[in-house]
Amino acid sequence: MHKSEYSSIDSTNGNVSWKGPLSVEKGDHSGMPPRTDAYLPGDEKGHVNASSLAGDNSEANVVAQNKDLNHGGYLSIERGERDALQNGADIYSEKTAIVDSQPGDRPSTFIVNDTVTYADGHSENIYNSFTNESNANQVEWNDMSSSLPDTYDAPNPEDNLRDLMGAEEYADLMEETDAALFNLTADYAPSDFSGDPYAISENETDIADSISDNSVDDGGIDEDCDGVDGGMDI
Repeated sequence: MHKSEYSSIDSTNGNVSWKGPLSVEKGDHSGMPPRTDAYLPGDEKGHVNASSLAGDNSEANVVAQNKDLNHGGYLSIERGERDALQNGADIYSEKTAIVDSQPGDRPSTFIVNDTVTYADGHSENIYNSFTNESNANQVEWNDMSSSLPDTYDAPNPEDNLRDLMGAEEYADLMEETDAALFNLTADYAPSDFSGDPYAISENETDIADSISDNSVDDGGIDEDCDGVDGGMDI
């Protein structure tokens, strides 16, 4: 069922948010609000939270969103969320279209913060943010930035990877990372987590007890465990 109680518009800064659980629903684009002057060429009516994930079609959930983002990175996130839900996960999602201006203005950024609880009981937090611009504009901005002197050489104490790579290699990695961000579905696949990695299973405990009960006395093994009588090394 499409939910409206989880959608809101901040009257002070115009930010449009969804905060609530997700569920798999039949997508419905009927009754969406009309385009306004906030829409730029290339913009579409974009859901902050997809109607196929319980989002409604009100102004508190539909905003001007560039078509490249709507059909690219944001769509990839939605596919990942649906896949996780269909495989038994629960998702509490906080999505915000950052307007930081007057209500009804065009968002500049979209932020997605999902807490995914998988079927095995463990939870993961998945965070992504997107600029509300076309792919072409973002590539142009990246090219302009990379052409400036020391763009990738500026100090960043939090970025240890940069210190291990040359400037050209690091720049190539950043471009590859930007391209990969348009396919984020895999982020929602369950990990191989299977509980406390340091915990001892019941079977392992039984084996350890059996070894302890059937261990030989130290008459045939010296105290330093260098070897047994007869010259054999352990």
